[in-house]
Amino acid sequence: MAADFDEPVFDEDFVRSAVFTEPSARERARPPGRRERRRARGDARRASRRARRAGGGRFARYREPSHRMAVFQVIGAVLLLLAISFALWWWNSAPRDKEPARPVGPTVTHSPAPAPTPATPKTQAPPTGVPEV
Repeated sequence: MAADFDEPVFDEDFVRSAVFTEPSARERARPPGRRERRRARGDARRASRRARRAGGGRFARYREPSHRMAVFQVIGAVLLLLAISFALWWWNSAPRDKEPARPVGPTVTHSPAPAPTPATPKTQAPPTGVPEV
């Protein structure tokens, strides 16, 4: 239900509970008590356990990678790909022997010319029309 314009949006209980009070100078100057120190140590232990469980260790802190490091990583990846492609080309290329093998050629170097066929003289001309029966 929408609030009417003449009604306050927040009631007084809400405003009272939302008030934030600053500690006084005297409260800020005094050293923390036994309870507060204990609570801070417990919070620090819990935070370190969470960090260890999340994969970080005692010395592992997240750092934003620098641009220089990113450039080095890209160059390294390109060099790695070039090395892989060169290795594959080398692996698939022809074998390199010290003495090359003699080329294998055809066993017959020349073939004889075909024998001439005797020419038969034409004695009769083929029929040009349809024969009558």
